[in-house]
Amino acid sequence: MKKIRIKVETNTGNYPIIIGTNLSNNLSKILKDNSIYFNKGFLLIDNNLNQKIIKKLTSSLKQKKIIYKFSPSERNKNINNVVKILDLLQKNNFNRNDCLIAIGGGITGDTGGFAASLYKRGLKFINIPTTLLSQVDSSVGGKTGVNTKYGKNLIGSFYQPK
Repeated sequence: MKKIRIKVETNTGNYPIIIGTNLSNNLSKILKDNSIYFNKGFLLIDNNLNQKIIKKLTSSLKQKKIIYKFSPSERNKNINNVVKILDLLQKNNFNRNDCLIAIGGGITGDTGGFAASLYKRGLKFINIPTTLLSQVDSSVGGKTGVNTKYGKNLIGSFYQPK
């Protein structure tokens, strides 16, 4: 597994960005190497993602997991979908030591990160961006949020991933 690790430093915390090949096969090892521990993982997965990659990521993650497929679109990047995610986290008794992992493009990461920032005032959050735009823009800086009928990204928070 070839990888590059970049450390992002912010006022609210630091986190690594890991770039490399075959990372999807080694998710558990990457989490352990970065001291990210949790019992349960909520995987918010972009519907457009290749099933082969989904299988690699989910089988690599040893923790108990809930998989929620998300249909990313500007129309679905809204508070109603965040409430659905929060409801599933509550229904499955997630706590602050568990983790929400967003896997997909920018809309998936923005929506998942915003839900993580709200749940119990902050659930562990990991963003796995799978599109070029999300890798260079939306996954860096902790910008999370959803759209309203009045405009894009009008409800949100800054919430750094682990």
